[in-house]
Amino acid sequence: MKALVIAPHADDEAFGMGGTIAKLVSRGHDVHSVVVTCGEGFGFNHLNGEAVSRDVRLKELEAVSKLFGSTHEMLRFTEESKMDTLPIRDIVGEIESVHDRLKPDRWYVAGPSVHQDHRVVFEAAMTAARISRRNTPKEVYLYELPMYVMNHEPWVFKPNAWEDISDFLDTKIRSTYLYKSQVRENGPLSPSSLKNWAIACGSECGIRAAERFQIIRSVRD
Repeated sequence: MKALVIAPHADDEAFGMGGTIAKLVSRGHDVHSVVVTCGEGFGFNHLNGEAVSRDVRLKELEAVSKLFGSTHEMLRFTEESKMDTLPIRDIVGEIESVHDRLKPDRWYVAGPSVHQDHRVVFEAAMTAARISRRNTPKEVYLYELPMYVMNHEPWVFKPNAWEDISDFLDTKIRSTYLYKSQVRENGPLSPSSLKNWAIACGSECGIRAAERFQIIRSVRD
């Protein structure tokens, strides 16, 4: 099985579904992460207030992908937090191009949220995954980030699938530390909060730790 993970920013794939990526790879599946936007000289660093270059973010993504055993790429967009100012057809076209080249069976897409980049990437991905396309993925899942609990209508995340990551929780937490420019000491994206969140999600279905998903489409042979 080939899986494509579509992330608005470098870190969303790890913070949102790092345990699932590690699990899929361990079972012999091919996982490719595509980061839609990564700014050059983005205006802040979560740790010390310094600007972070695209090259730094790429190196962090490379380190995380190496940990997971997955592959990765960044698209050409550099206007981080300004994706809503771009023609959505350009973003749709880039995602379609990645799919046509890799031909993945399953997509994982960051769910919509109050963050404009997440909303735009979600909408572009759903357009690119439309069933009227000749080449379209059989399975489409949305993945969740912890701060999605702060979403209000119409962007409320509605999980209907849980992935057991009990054996891969430690790997997920290790990946967050590799995003040195993005990891936070406190708040929903701190390593401790991410671990607690996975444990809380696991408690919903009687397992140690889980990541939550929303099934958009699942076509079974």
